[in-house]
Amino acid sequence: MARPSLTFIIVAGLATLIGAVWFFGYRRTPACSGDGRYMATVQQCRAYGLDAGLCASAVEKARALVARVAPQSETSFDCEVRFSECFAGAEGRFTPAPSFCLAPGSAEPSEVRYLEYESDRLNRKKTREIRVD
Repeated sequence: MARPSLTFIIVAGLATLIGAVWFFGYRRTPACSGDGRYMATVQQCRAYGLDAGLCASAVEKARALVARVAPQSETSFDCEVRFSECFAGAEGRFTPAPSFCLAPGSAEPSEVRYLEYESDRLNRKKTREIRVD
């Protein structure tokens, strides 16, 4: 009975590990076109080493865009039943929280999205990404 060589086992193990890391890392993170970074909050923006003022401006611009085009709810509970995260607007209504891409050196968010819940055939909650730009 032939045994596989130790080198083959190590190479196969490393290839499997690299493939798993790539699959799980990239399937959950939406890609930004170009050289941008994907983010949703000021803290995530700051984690990329960007200025706090630039981050706050980008988040506010993304929220303003989503507040114009996305459905709004009267209460936070109603909003969070339909959307994954919500924020309170200046007029007191609740809007789904956006995520967006920010290119290096830019304060303009691009590829703005929010997540909406929908049910599949087994009545399980799934999120569906809605792109608004």
